[in-house]
Amino acid sequence: MRDLRTVPLLIEIGCEEIPARFLDDARDDFGRRLLAALAESRLLPPASDSARWLSTPRRLTVWVPAVRERQADLIEEVVGPPAKVAYDGEGKPTRAAESFAAKNGTRVEALVRVSTPKGEYVAVKKAHRGLPALRLLRGILPGIITGLSFPKTMYWVWKSGPRFVRPIRWIVALLGERKQAKTVHFQVAGVKAGSTTRGHRVLGKRSVRVQGFEDYLKKLRKSGVEPDPEKRLEVVRAGIKALLEVSKLRAVEDAWLENWIVNSTECPRAILGGFDKRFLHLPREILVTVMRDHQKYFAVEDMKGNLQPRFVTVLNIDGDQKGRIREGHERVLGARFADAEFFWNSDQKVSLADRMERLAFVTYQAELGSYADKVERMRQMARLIVQTLADAAKITHAEAEHALRAIQLCKCDLTTQMVQEFTELQGVVGGLYATAQGEPEGVAEAIYDHYRPEGFEDRAPRSSAGAVVSLADKLDSVVGGFAVGQEPTGSSDPFALRRQANGIVKVIHEQRWPLDLKPLVEQSLNCLNIAWAKPMHEVFGSILQFLQERRRYFYESLLGIPYDTVRAVVPLSVSVSDSMNVWQDSVRIEAVQAIRGTQDFDALAMAAKRIKNILAKSATASDWEAGEVDAGVLEAGPERALYQAYSAAAKEAAGLAASGEYRKALEVIAGLRPTVDKFFDKVLVMAEDRTVRQNRLRLLGKLDELFSGIALFAEIAAASADVDASTSKKQ
Repeated sequence: MRDLRTVPLLIEIGCEEIPARFLDDARDDFGRRLLAALAESRLLPPASDSARWLSTPRRLTVWVPAVRERQADLIEEVVGPPAKVAYDGEGKPTRAAESFAAKNGTRVEALVRVSTPKGEYVAVKKAHRGLPALRLLRGILPGIITGLSFPKTMYWVWKSGPRFVRPIRWIVALLGERKQAKTVHFQVAGVKAGSTTRGHRVLGKRSVRVQGFEDYLKKLRKSGVEPDPEKRLEVVRAGIKALLEVSKLRAVEDAWLENWIVNSTECPRAILGGFDKRFLHLPREILVTVMRDHQKYFAVEDMKGNLQPRFVTVLNIDGDQKGRIREGHERVLGARFADAEFFWNSDQKVSLADRMERLAFVTYQAELGSYADKVERMRQMARLIVQTLADAAKITHAEAEHALRAIQLCKCDLTTQMVQEFTELQGVVGGLYATAQGEPEGVAEAIYDHYRPEGFEDRAPRSSAGAVVSLADKLDSVVGGFAVGQEPTGSSDPFALRRQANGIVKVIHEQRWPLDLKPLVEQSLNCLNIAWAKPMHEVFGSILQFLQERRRYFYESLLGIPYDTVRAVVPLSVSVSDSMNVWQDSVRIEAVQAIRGTQDFDALAMAAKRIKNILAKSATASDWEAGEVDAGVLEAGPERALYQAYSAAAKEAAGLAASGEYRKALEVIAGLRPTVDKFFDKVLVMAEDRTVRQNRLRLLGKLDELFSGIALFAEIAAASADVDASTSKKQ
């Protein structure tokens, strides 16, 4: 093969400002798509993992340090008919060989024989000479750019033209470095690719000609643009620290806001502002939310965590020497705080309890009624939850009372001016108002936390009362969503039901509550007063399967449990007879994980598979029917020994499982391994005598029940390959 030289490739898409929330995904999508296309086109050499992709609000950039100047040559092997069809008994080519050769533009003499899993075939080898990269990239790059995906796109030239997140204004496409750099000529939406980028809108030049990646970085930085988001983050952090450390203050940590700032600026510069300290009487949550969510400012606190009348904002220009920009930000923030102060004082004139009747006029969902209807359903659900927990001594009477009171009040803040202005504070405002209005601490805390967790990464409610309210709220949302036909699809989840279901699983798991989801879902369905589009039992089954999937996702993706362990405890599908006890399943999973890898357990997992195979594949209805093992028919030796060992193990394991000692129960079951091995070595299961055969199959059936009681042993991926037990013979 010819020696293939490599050269670097630089691609930049320049456009109007991309929304900060889209930028990370767009940058990664661009990089992945370009590398995949280069690899598919045979332009990417092996071990090419040093590519870089950068971004600013006005540009997406990918630099690949090594791209082949020409495609690698390709030797393609086209397989034709079987050799026995291509040649006759004397080895002469048949009509089939001649047709195959002609079709592929070669001579019959050029055909070769190749071995395949299906036997010997004839084939022809075709050599494809590699094409120049410059020529190939002209066809590849436009499709990559127009193929980038965004949550929202627009057209700006003509309606049938290309769509992009924002109008494309320039494209840089250079193959090579310095004087050897060549422009890859193509165009997208009328914009021709070239070697000219653009600097900062205010600080830089409109046109900046570059000759490769290093030159690109150098000239952009000189023109007021830092193209590397990681370096912009360093600049933001260093700038904030320099402003505050002199006064022994610090910014309130906020990774989301840092990311937003980095993705919204090309030349980040932090400035310090202040506000009237009288506003500090407002709760911290309100002040921080106004600064963070509405103004994109960093709140400032002292080293003890006390909020200070200061804020940091980050500009996209090189400073504010006259302080006019700072003054403008201070005026805007002062006005926002004055609004919040007014809302706080005005809302306090009506207590949360007095707002309950207003919920009847706030629509939750057209078919599911008002928030008053939702609260009533939550209250009925909570009664079942607290009764179940009280019976298990998992909740006190006071906690139960606090939960039920919190449910009555938890949605009342939706009628306040504060939440109507700052919707992200719903729940939090309710908790703050409950405290200010003298509700018990447990009630206020439960209201404050009841939307948590908002995902697997979010923390769960701090108290049992808060967990009850959260669980009732999320169950009603999931059940109601499915009931009115708003269940999630691959591309849509209008009620955020996946997030709600994730929260259900996490709350129960972290609280270690012995709750079965089935009766809770059934109770929630019975609380609905709607016109059913589908039969209730179908909706019930769909919800259970959905929650089963979320449970599996929780264990596998969040806790990192191996898939086969999860499948052994939480099956792919759920039946009416299955339990859906999240915490109990968590304990069983821990038990399986604790003894996985032991010799007895792995061997028994293989035996469990063998038993499943015999019962499902080898044995038929004519061979046996379910029933008790007849001890009188058992043959002395390994068969009777297995039955006796099974009987003792089943009794002991049942007692241990009943008391929650699943690991010990699994160890007892795994201890059957030597007896099971000897049985399969010495006993022919499918005996000729039907009575003997049926009795042995019933014994295997009992073992199968035992092996499936705590976890489905047969689902565990054993260390060695399965053996077909149906061929086991007496030796």
